[in-house]
Amino acid sequence: MKLLEFNKNFPSEASCIARFKEVRDREGVICKKCCGEKHSWLQSKSLYECKNCGFRMSLRSGTVMENSKLPFLYWFLAMHLMTASKRHISALEMQKHIGHKFYEPIWTLMHKLRRVMANRDEKYLLEGEIELDEAFFEVNSPIDAEKPKKRGAGTEGKAKVVVMAESELVAAPKKGRKRYKCGHFKMIVIPDLKSETIDNEAKGGVMPESQLRTDNSKSHNGLAKLVEIHEAITLPGAEGSKVLPWVHTAISNSKAAFLATYHGISKQYLQNYLSEFCFKLNRRYFGFHVFDRLLIAATYHWAL
Repeated sequence: MKLLEFNKNFPSEASCIARFKEVRDREGVICKKCCGEKHSWLQSKSLYECKNCGFRMSLRSGTVMENSKLPFLYWFLAMHLMTASKRHISALEMQKHIGHKFYEPIWTLMHKLRRVMANRDEKYLLEGEIELDEAFFEVNSPIDAEKPKKRGAGTEGKAKVVVMAESELVAAPKKGRKRYKCGHFKMIVIPDLKSETIDNEAKGGVMPESQLRTDNSKSHNGLAKLVEIHEAITLPGAEGSKVLPWVHTAISNSKAAFLATYHGISKQYLQNYLSEFCFKLNRRYFGFHVFDRLLIAATYHWAL
């Protein structure tokens, strides 16, 4: 939603609480003790009470806001600013917008929301024609700065990431457009480029009936066993961007976005930033409704 619309819909803490409860009631509340799905709302105590076992939960309990003391308004504003644009926003800039005194709680809030985004996208598998390739992202390294680093991909200061994208061949593409139409994306940090590692990520990320298109790297030798069709193509020089256009586009765009927003990203948290990038990319046609999708995901974070 637009900023003026956000201010109109959520002018106070009470308005945010009411909306959060409305969404949570609609999506369903799950008891943390017995997994019961029927609850009563105790208005005087502001608690849910399970009709099966009598266990009581607060409005925040079982959601991304559990154990957080930050106001609902802070969370809503953060969700709005993180989804209102395809651009990323740093925790320092978020802190300035919110007006909170301390940096660390805002940083933690944003990473919790990124985990919500990851949990949401992990529920869906890619299908149809799919591109798959690996990338190397610059990350902050604890290695002594005085020590000379090795050269090449997959060395110190670089994290390995497997990238998958739905990519359907277009029969008659318009002039200047790509030959393939993209769908949803997945970007996953991996420890190594072993065939077993790539196989595990593909198995957990794509439908067995899919058709995978990759280069002819040895890391991809086992993929043929996991999908209906595996097309391994020799990619000379810069030809990779023609055969695997969307994974290359996602890689270059995410690197540019991170470089423009952050001074550096720790390898420990790279997956969170990639998850945010994919969450917004996968909902690029939702417009301002991306906020609503994130709000829904945030209400039952614990259940995922």
